[in-house]
Amino acid sequence: MKLTKLLKSKAFTKKFGVMVLCISFSVCMFSQGKQPYTLNDLIRSAYAKYPYANQLDLAKRQKDESGKVIDSKWLPQLSASGKTSYQSEVSSISIPESIKKNFGLNIGGGKDLQYQGELSISQLLYDGGISSTQKKLSQINGDIQAYQIKSSMLQVENTVDDLFESILITKEQIKIVDFQQADLELRKKDICLAIQNGISLKTDLQEIDADIIQLKQKKIELRMQLCQKFIQISSYTQEKIDTTTVLEVPRPFYVTDRNYTDRPDYKMFDKQLQSSRWQMKQLNRNFMPQMSLFANGYYGRPGLNAMDYSFHYSGIVGVSLKWNIAALYDNIHQKKLVNIDRCLTQNQQALYDIEMNKQIDALNVDLVTNKKLMESDDNIVNIRSNVKDVASIQLKSGSITLTDYLIKLNDESQALINKSIHHIEYLMDGAKMRTLLNKNN
Repeated sequence: MKLTKLLKSKAFTKKFGVMVLCISFSVCMFSQGKQPYTLNDLIRSAYAKYPYANQLDLAKRQKDESGKVIDSKWLPQLSASGKTSYQSEVSSISIPESIKKNFGLNIGGGKDLQYQGELSISQLLYDGGISSTQKKLSQINGDIQAYQIKSSMLQVENTVDDLFESILITKEQIKIVDFQQADLELRKKDICLAIQNGISLKTDLQEIDADIIQLKQKKIELRMQLCQKFIQISSYTQEKIDTTTVLEVPRPFYVTDRNYTDRPDYKMFDKQLQSSRWQMKQLNRNFMPQMSLFANGYYGRPGLNAMDYSFHYSGIVGVSLKWNIAALYDNIHQKKLVNIDRCLTQNQQALYDIEMNKQIDALNVDLVTNKKLMESDDNIVNIRSNVKDVASIQLKSGSITLTDYLIKLNDESQALINKSIHHIEYLMDGAKMRTLLNKNN
């Protein structure tokens, strides 16, 4: 009895409607204009506005600056230093006074307080090719970092695909719920007439009211799910879109080849192999001699002449040769490590090829499956609709129960939603294939 009063209460209906509107407006923000978006629009926006785009620009700048740092080794290297010291002892030579007078020697004694300033300049003449190898390795490592970022961006694109598909399907589910609710509203009128004619019971009216309320609850759940998905896709695309936004269904994409070599994570393998080759070259050049031209200038006391304790200038110019012979000791083992890294990269690439071919095959199967299911969907929908139409007449005449009719209605609704889902999944399978083969960039 309490349920009957509640269902018949107009106040309850008003409160229920207000509650739905409040929840919808509080969870989702609504745009002022309904700008239609395609999947490509959202993908381009994600590539342009998601933080990975800025990260890619920073990686490029970092790569350029790393190359300039290596080039700076070939610029003249300047350094300046100064020192003051007090010594408890200094170098001195004890010469008898008679010898000083006879030979005219005048050697002053050393000073305990000493000063010295130094200005040095050096110019690298030959480094055995180490700097050129380092620069090439720096460029390769920069490319690898860029491909890693692009690979992460490709994952974002894949997530946008999934969210886009989920939104389209959820919208179709809401349409089916509206369709069921509208149908039950019509049946409710028939039941009211049947009750007046003594064909149906009042409990049938209560049952159909309960079903309508359940459909409204389901619609609330679907709308909330839709809001959450729009919030997620908005965060990835950095676009202000919501449940009022129109999303255009993507066009069919027909696979003409299985070439996935344009994917950034695949290109990364080639760069890693290049890095191994240049690392090997660097190891071969590490024990090459390095030659530099240098010049040092001094001012203070003492200078290069340790016996002259007057303040004066002095200098030295020369060529230096540096040869790191110790690099020969561990060179063999380092080369083995580089070879092991190269073999690991080749093994990872082989696993990657297997995984990619498996994903392409699975997606092709989904494409074929959904295409074949679409061919029979219209026939199933027509049959289910005809059966339900007959059932509606039987319900009106009282020859079947409401439960029997609801089964037929659910069968028709399921056929309709299956048709929509198969169509959306077929189109999105093509879009996902574009992402998998990196055809959007």
